[in-house]
Amino acid sequence: MNRTRPTCPVCTGPMRRNGRTSKSSPRWRCTTCGASITNTRPDDQHAHRFGLFITWILNSQSRTSLAHQLGISRRTLTNWFHDYWFIQVPRNTDTRRVHDQLFIDGTYFNTTCLLVVCTAEHVVAWHWCTREDSDSYTRLFDQIPAPLIVTTDGQQGALKAIRDTWPQATIQRCIVHVKRNIQTHVTLRPQLPAGKALRQLSLKLLRVTTPEQAATWLVLLQQFHGVYGPWLNEKTYKADVPADQVPAFARTNKAWWFTHHRHRRAYKLLEKLATSGHLFTFLTPPEGVTTPVKATTNCLEGGVNAQIKALARHHRGMFDEHQRIAVDWWLYTHTQLPDDPISIARQQQWGKVGLAKVTDLINQQQPDVGREDGRPATYDTGIDATPTNSMGIRRGWLGR
Repeated sequence: MNRTRPTCPVCTGPMRRNGRTSKSSPRWRCTTCGASITNTRPDDQHAHRFGLFITWILNSQSRTSLAHQLGISRRTLTNWFHDYWFIQVPRNTDTRRVHDQLFIDGTYFNTTCLLVVCTAEHVVAWHWCTREDSDSYTRLFDQIPAPLIVTTDGQQGALKAIRDTWPQATIQRCIVHVKRNIQTHVTLRPQLPAGKALRQLSLKLLRVTTPEQAATWLVLLQQFHGVYGPWLNEKTYKADVPADQVPAFARTNKAWWFTHHRHRRAYKLLEKLATSGHLFTFLTPPEGVTTPVKATTNCLEGGVNAQIKALARHHRGMFDEHQRIAVDWWLYTHTQLPDDPISIARQQQWGKVGLAKVTDLINQQQPDVGREDGRPATYDTGIDATPTNSMGIRRGWLGR
């Protein structure tokens, strides 16, 4: 059909303009048979509507507000967007590039967990799972080559996956999370001298910016052990404590425990990180690193996780699957070189490809209502209502 002057779909005769519809669409009338049509352009229409869809899910505007802005009902807008939920969001992962530094972290949405890998500027890869464990992180890491430095908050599943999947990568522990871990053990306002010293060590850790300052901090950590080491090693025996004063963690199979176990855990954390070299990797990066190395995961926490949480909060009430798709589009548009979403949607026929796959899958799961040899169905939607049905149950029993 000619876009400027269409031909009649009934008699293939010429057509001429015949005013406009109530929605201001041009109307065409055949000069031969009198048939009337509107020369719509489905592709352009879908491109416009999908642009509205992407703008809506990536911003804070509500669906009701957008429908009011367009002068249509909310139900009409929902119908426009129906097929677009079936468009598969691509994963723009560069499987060949080795990054200087990558940041990893997980964040939870209701019953699902999202694991994200990013650089300081853009998203690299992500993976949806049920919990933040080593298997889930391994699936995430399998998408990309090992970086020179990986920065993590110290989650045990992530550390195990790094050792198994990226053994050659150097680890940088987020020093902000280290400070929070110490604060969890000794509280925000410790009362004992050892707790106050550990608190000050965690705060001074945030101010380390040079190798000389790092060396000074390590000396302070060693001095702390020299002063409070015997105190941290003090033990309490269950036989010497009344039964109602035994802590919960020692009530089962412990004969003794460290008296100051919280302070000991805080010190052992700092000692382990200092010994492994995971605290100051940003000051002495491995060979080959050409970009400045960061000591925290703030770029991921604030630049990605916080933005995704805000997106989910703005569109609260979505189905879990729709929420996941909206987050996928946000992550994809924040990768390094994303394609135009409209081009992606056009390649998938505006969601019809995905919708057809879902329809076929549903049809394959329809109940087996009967067999050619007369045997009863393997499973069905209910008991057939014959006087004595295929299961041998009389109809009178169904209502009892």
